[in-house]
Amino acid sequence: MEEEEEARRKKRRKGVRKKTTSTSSSCFSSFDRAVFPLLLAAAVRGAQDPVACSLLRRFLRSQRLAIAVPPTSPSSNPLPGGFLSLLPLLLTSRCPAVAALSAEVVGAAALHSMEMNMAIASDYEVVKCLISALGSQSYRVAKAACNAIMDLSSSPNGRERLKDSLAIQSLLCLYCQVESVPAYFDVPQDMDKPYSENSKGYSRDKFLALILDAAMTLINTCNEDCSKRISPELLKKVLSLLCEIWHNIRGLTLPTNNNRLKSFLRSSEFNLAETIFRLSMNQIRPAPWDSTDVRMIIFGGKESDFENFILNYWENSPLVLQGMSKNSEKANTIFSSVIGSFNPKIADNIIDLILAGLVTCPPIASDELDINCFLHEVKDLLGSPIVHGQDVRVLRTSKLNPMCSQDTGEMEEHFFTNDPFTIPKCKKAFLDGYTIALRGMEFRSDEVAAIAEALADLFGQPSVGVNVYLSPPCSQGLACHYDDHCVFVWQILGRKHWTVSTHPTAVLPRLYGPLKNLGLKSDSVRSMQMLIKEGDILYIPRGYAHMAHTVYDEMESQGSVAADYSLHLTLAIEVELPFQWEGFTHIALYCWNKKQKKECHHLVDSNYKKPSVMFTLLLHIAIKLIADHDPVFRKACMIASKLASFDCERENHAEAFITSQKATFLYVIEKINVNCSFIKAFKCIELVVQERNDSTLQWMRWLQHLPQDGVEDDEIDFNNLLGVLEDLFALYSNCIKEAIVEFDLFKFRFCRDVVYEEACESFNILLEKYKKTRNQYMKGMLSLHRRL
Repeated sequence: MEEEEEARRKKRRKGVRKKTTSTSSSCFSSFDRAVFPLLLAAAVRGAQDPVACSLLRRFLRSQRLAIAVPPTSPSSNPLPGGFLSLLPLLLTSRCPAVAALSAEVVGAAALHSMEMNMAIASDYEVVKCLISALGSQSYRVAKAACNAIMDLSSSPNGRERLKDSLAIQSLLCLYCQVESVPAYFDVPQDMDKPYSENSKGYSRDKFLALILDAAMTLINTCNEDCSKRISPELLKKVLSLLCEIWHNIRGLTLPTNNNRLKSFLRSSEFNLAETIFRLSMNQIRPAPWDSTDVRMIIFGGKESDFENFILNYWENSPLVLQGMSKNSEKANTIFSSVIGSFNPKIADNIIDLILAGLVTCPPIASDELDINCFLHEVKDLLGSPIVHGQDVRVLRTSKLNPMCSQDTGEMEEHFFTNDPFTIPKCKKAFLDGYTIALRGMEFRSDEVAAIAEALADLFGQPSVGVNVYLSPPCSQGLACHYDDHCVFVWQILGRKHWTVSTHPTAVLPRLYGPLKNLGLKSDSVRSMQMLIKEGDILYIPRGYAHMAHTVYDEMESQGSVAADYSLHLTLAIEVELPFQWEGFTHIALYCWNKKQKKECHHLVDSNYKKPSVMFTLLLHIAIKLIADHDPVFRKACMIASKLASFDCERENHAEAFITSQKATFLYVIEKINVNCSFIKAFKCIELVVQERNDSTLQWMRWLQHLPQDGVEDDEIDFNNLLGVLEDLFALYSNCIKEAIVEFDLFKFRFCRDVVYEEACESFNILLEKYKKTRNQYMKGMLSLHRRL
């Protein structure tokens, strides 16, 4: 309606435009000398003088018309000199028509050319007054200011200036005020709407959508935590309102109807999902449980129970912890809260509960520590429906023979192959014996997320992944397999019979590494048979083959509403390379080399610096080659676990554990001193150089995240190693014998002088960086899944 009125106004002025063009041009040329004082006086008097107000309106309309003319050149500027200095007065005028026209001129100028956009953005007072106009009690002024902010945000400079001037906070405040107070503005009715419709409500929803579009544009292009500048009360209210709109866009049933607002949004649902993610990812989320609570529900009430597990079972042997999750009042509370997340009476209800309304959780690279880079990569994916194969799998295995080999015909059958994934089809598959496996429960349930976060803290790892498995009666989901991570299987509902190998198929396999064929025979001597009931927890180390199937007992079913099917969680502790002992050794080498460079920074002789860089790189590669064959290097480094932080002098609980950690470090250092080979590492480099492909060395990329100490000379670019490897190969290819002697001396000095405590400090700093990014991801995804 307002747009059509403006068009009619333009049409009425069309006849006089040719008459005013020449006078306008002459007026522009004498603006500073003649017009500027007159306009300044009129702006000062403002709404108090009808004549002054009329003069300003006519002048602003003429400026708006002039800007509407297409520019003759990219650098053309239709605004008269000195006009920007008047804008702060005009934007804050008590005459609504003058303030609104001024904002419209700002918006038109911001879109006219990049030069004009930059000129406006660089004028702090203009931007400040434009944002202040958002708080006007006039609907027309607030709307014009909001449109102008949208126009100014079309350039990077404009967005930065608006964010620095607290435009995001002002827009969110305005949105909350208009949304919560229907009569906040006397919104004019749209004359083109039928009389029977609520025209004021129609215009209000359009205005709300405009405010939201402007706010999302600024929030989603911000590479910093914009939520820090928003008050907690405002942020909480905004997130609640945005989540309500988000649920409505996704087609979920809500007590309020935002259909009109949704239809007016220029941004897509992906933009809204990103906004919610960004506003949520750094919020303080009070955890209902900590690592002590989780330790108690899994291992018992004593620290020594956890120490015993770490020293005797961790990464070494399977273990059943029967009923441990309900062995105390606190543990029973945690267990009950997780069960409460599901409806145990009907399997269909559980399927609806765990699958309805879910969005995909795009995987984040293990070495990605900048959440903004991740958000840029998934810009058009965030908020999309779940993806079969990535988020959820529906599968079954026909044979139930214990530990049967793949050679005997045990095969997994996936229900969804070419058909699109739907919940009704998923329910049908469940009735046909298929297991539903959903990954990323720590991103979809607050209760599960709290347990995962506490367990990661307990083991000193960046994060813990949680999957949920819902299996029908007398069925097997996954075929016999082993994992590249340790898992705690927590039986929530029903029972499951497990068969676990007593010997590892692969000794401490690397995360994301290739898995071997099982080739296991049905042999009770080589496997453990166990029945896991509600509340039981089964620990399976990485590399140990296992399989499970549901069982049904008529007598048991009388005491449990869920005895005919099984629901269990798997809490996966994925030990990434930086947090293995191999990674700790790389960190120790990095710290030692940094210390050497710092102590010798006064040396300018390149003959000293270059071999240091080359030998450091060679030693990194040589350590990796040893770790490929020595499983001790692939064990989890536990120096950041809660067990390591116990007060040994007072409690005397973790002394054996800390001693074992230091002993492991001495073991790997001795192995490096004895077994690191220049020849093997150099051959690896030679192959990379010949093929001109450094993909086999991408595992080193995480080293770029180690803390810097200010010595930047001769840094290794771990994202682009080919150049330095070519230099290394050229430097030593014709003097191998001399290089071996120098390398052995370099290696010996490292093994002799490396300091365990310095490596521990850098290890913990790196761990906190990883944890920060994982927690940001978790909080953002939880907000997109939070149920209203």
